[in-house]
Amino acid sequence: MPAALLAVLTIFACANAAFGDGGRLRFRQPAGPFIVTLFTTPDPLTTGRADFSVAVERDGTPGIVQDANVEIVLTAVDEHDRQVILHASHAAATSKWLQAANFSLPARGLWRVQVVVRRGQESGECSGEVRVSAAGNRDLTWDVLPVPLAALLFVLHENRKRKYNQRRRNRMASSDFRIRS
Repeated sequence: MPAALLAVLTIFACANAAFGDGGRLRFRQPAGPFIVTLFTTPDPLTTGRADFSVAVERDGTPGIVQDANVEIVLTAVDEHDRQVILHASHAAATSKWLQAANFSLPARGLWRVQVVVRRGQESGECSGEVRVSAAGNRDLTWDVLPVPLAALLFVLHENRKRKYNQRRRNRMASSDFRIRS
């Protein structure tokens, strides 16, 4: 049983480094004739390396629009002159359905994210806000602790239940012996 517990704890310890295809969903909004879905990683966003991934759909039509040009404009809410302009691409994305921009977030605070989509003569834009924390400001203890704690409680519960059932079987076996004597 200790080997299984060690394996489970190891998996959960490594799980923090694993990212899904697009990260955390930030918003899904109409943008002209398109529907734009924005994902970000890491979660929560911190200064330093970040990934902004966008899925573009055509309103009323199933499927992803593969040939749209996607521009992401980030503007610091506190400092309107601080702006980052990104061009998303399929090459930077972790999924063929997304377009992404990988870059370094320069400062913490509240940022306005504007996504501009162009395809031929059609265009649209939408926006939202994201909060960026200082790098290294994240306390992983409360993110990681519940899983191993739940696994430990489960193992303790199963062990206690096994001992209880063993004692019960022993009592029943000894009481059967007395009755027959």
